Amino acid sequence: INSDLRTLGALSRELRRQVDLSAISQRTKDGYGVWLDRLELNWPTDFQTALARSVTREAIVQLRNHLATRAIVKRGKTESRGYRPAVVNQTLTALRLLLELAVKNHAIASTPFDQSGVIEGSLLMSPKPRRPELPSSELMERLLSEVGRVPELETIEDPALRAVRIQAAAHAEEYCRFLAYSGLRRGEAEACRIEDDRGDTMIVRGTKTDSAYRVVPVTPALRGVIDGIRSRRPSGPMLAIKSARLPLQRACRRLGIPALTHHHLRHYFATVCIESGVPIPTVADWLGHSDGGALLIRTYRHLRDRHSLEAAQTVRFAAQGEAHL
Repeated sequence: INSDLRTLGALSRELRRQVDLSAISQRTKDGYGVWLDRLELNWPTDFQTALARSVTREAIVQLRNHLATRAIVKRGKTESRGYRPAVVNQTLTALRLLLELAVKNHAIASTPFDQSGVIEGSLLMSPKPRRPELPSSELMERLLSEVGRVPELETIEDPALRAVRIQAAAHAEEYCRFLAYSGLRRGEAEACRIEDDRGDTMIVRGTKTDSAYRVVPVTPALRGVIDGIRSRRPSGPMLAIKSARLPLQRACRRLGIPALTHHHLRHYFATVCIESGVPIPTVADWLGHSDGGALLIRTYRHLRDRHSLEAAQTVRFAAQGEAHL
């Protein structure tokens, strides 16, 4: 037994050290740190001296209930009680990682997370995947064009200021269309360079993990955006700006639709691909998911079910009256 890794405090320090030395992005490392900080903050006893062997299934259930209903959640100057299911599960995942580390170091034989059963069920909460609420393709195209419009242009008398506003709006529209037609994460899009365009395909430099580096096909709509960029800049960063959040939100307000974020554009790409008949595992590969499409299946179940019904109508068995083996 590694006597130095008997307590949760020691296990937490060791896990942080291992995460620090890993090849994952700094953002992901910071995320693990937040999970562990939240776990320590909400542990019912002294976290540093609590023994890993004292963590029972009942203790985990109590922690889960505390996180979901009684934990103090601070957002700016306001406070509320209880974390969202996804946040609760992140915190429990941090605990599971500590206990798995204890198993590897022979401090405990197994973890309560390994126990399963119909009666006991999972220790994690079961949040219902939120279906992205997106406008139709026609309305989305109107929105993308609206991002590139300067509504107050006629009131701007200074020619130089007019030119600046027009260029800023054009860059914002270009940014939004690039995300909507590629499905890239914001960080991945910002890391793209014009030299990454290989014609029918494009190199995506993974920013979430090193393994997220991938080559994706270029859709016809994306081809049009990239060609427009290349006609003005032969090399360098693909996108001229780092964010289009405010122009996108203002365009949503002008059209009277709920505010969309950069990530909604990624959802839009996935939705259009699935509705176009692209297999979900293929879409998952394009998006840089490593789960083979499990997340997409949960999130876009409504599309999968509809396509399943449509596909069933194309199935043909032997005509009535034919011989059957």
